[in-house]
Amino acid sequence: MIRTRRLTATLVATAALAVPTAALPTAVAADGQATTASDAKAAPKAQTKQLLKDIAGKDKRLARLAESNAVAGLADDTEGALVANLGAAQEDLAGIKTSVEAADTTFDTRAARKELRSFRVVNFRLALNVLKQAEGLAEAAAADPEAVEHLALAEEAALAITATSTKADIKAARAHLQEARAELEPTEDTEPTEEPAPSPAA
Repeated sequence: MIRTRRLTATLVATAALAVPTAALPTAVAADGQATTASDAKAAPKAQTKQLLKDIAGKDKRLARLAESNAVAGLADDTEGALVANLGAAQEDLAGIKTSVEAADTTFDTRAARKELRSFRVVNFRLALNVLKQAEGLAEAAAADPEAVEHLALAEEAALAITATSTKADIKAARAHLQEARAELEPTEDTEPTEEPAPSPAA
C-alpha cells in the first residue's frame, strides 16, 4: 500500500514537469491582451526607449515654442503667463519620464503611454493663436465695452489651456473671439429712405 502511494506521487510529479510553458498562468493586461509573467518583465526594455524618445520630442517642441518670436510678440504679461504654462507642461513631462524610467512591467509602460498620448503640445499653439487674435482686435474694441469683455474672456480661456485640455476648452476660447468680432461688425440701425419723386412740371 505504501509503495503504491509512493509510485502515484512520483507519477504526479513527473506529469507536472511535463506541462508545456504555454499552459502556465497568464496575466491580463489593461488593454485586454494576455501576457505571461516573462513578457511582463521583458517588454519594458524595448518600450521604454521609444517612450523616452517621444517625451524628449515633446519637451523640445515646448521649449521651441516658449522661445519663438510668436510668443515674444505678445504683450509682456500675456507672454509671461504663456511661458509659465509651457514651463509647467515641461514639469509634467518630467514626471511622466520618471514614471517611464521606473517602469518594470508592461502594465507600467502602458499607463505611461496612455498618459503621454493625452499630452498634446499643439494645444499651446492653438492657445497662442487665440491670444494673438485677441490682441489684434484690442484697438478696434477699445470703444466697445462688450467687445473688450469678450476679448478678456478669450485671453483668460486661452491661458487656462493645458497640454491635456479638451477640444471643448479650445472651442470655448475661440467662441469669445467670435463674439467680440460680432460685436465689432458694423450694423445698420436705420433703413435707407427713398428720395422723393420729382414734382410734375407746371
